[in-house]
Amino acid sequence: CPLPILAAPVIQVLVSEPSGIYQNAADSLIRELGRRHDDWKTELSTLNGAVPQESDLIVAIGTRALEAALSSSGGKPVLSLLVPRLTYERLAINQRQASALYLDQPLSRQLQLLKLALPGVRQVGVPLGPTSKEMLLTLQQASDESGVRANGAIVGKSQDLLAVLTDLAEDNQTFLLLPDPVVAQRGMLPGFFLHTYRLRKPVLAYSSPLVDSGALLGIYITPEQAGREAAGWVAESWGRNGFQLGASRYPKLFTVRINRTVARSLDITLPSEEKISSQLEALQ
Repeated sequence: CPLPILAAPVIQVLVSEPSGIYQNAADSLIRELGRRHDDWKTELSTLNGAVPQESDLIVAIGTRALEAALSSSGGKPVLSLLVPRLTYERLAINQRQASALYLDQPLSRQLQLLKLALPGVRQVGVPLGPTSKEMLLTLQQASDESGVRANGAIVGKSQDLLAVLTDLAEDNQTFLLLPDPVVAQRGMLPGFFLHTYRLRKPVLAYSSPLVDSGALLGIYITPEQAGREAAGWVAESWGRNGFQLGASRYPKLFTVRINRTVARSLDITLPSEEKISSQLEALQ
């Protein structure tokens, strides 16, 4: 007997805000899913309304959307986008049906970027807050893989940040900024970048706005890339047992950006973004 035809799934796309990066990621996801499966149904929702229960999968874009999806999913699979790994793991602890395409890039890729862009760098200082200090072991593993030594230092409270940066500057040629509510606190970022500039130490950061704010380099997944990569994951995970997302993962896609003004101020000559990106892709 022929197998029964598998009914097309319904995918609920929940955004933290119906604008900006969240909407851009949602648009990219929906467009790519439509290109792959024109019979699949996608429904876009905001936090203003209740999350419908009849969907086969919820894609939650942003932290607030993830919180809402986990609390109302009814046991259905949830895929998180545009949320850092540590934030996701805190929110989704013991959630067996949840997975994430992390916002942040793997640490080994970030250190490889520093090695390609700044060949003289052998040691990088990494200020870690109460949340990101959990990454100390992962930093050591990434150091072994990349050949660039990452030296972490704990920042207990935001007021200690500049003193920690000064200590790190003695033995490290550059800084790596990771998402952490203490270290990357919005109100502290102008002081952070001003201090690293005075120390004459470039910074690698994890978003385009941080490059605008004063980081020399940034490596990140854009909202459009996140939506496109998530759509491929979703399409591949659909089968007769529903969506089987599997383990959370770091993104395969990335964008490299350079702040040329900072580079000139620090007397640093860098290759083009395209050249660095292609070299980094070859290492993956």
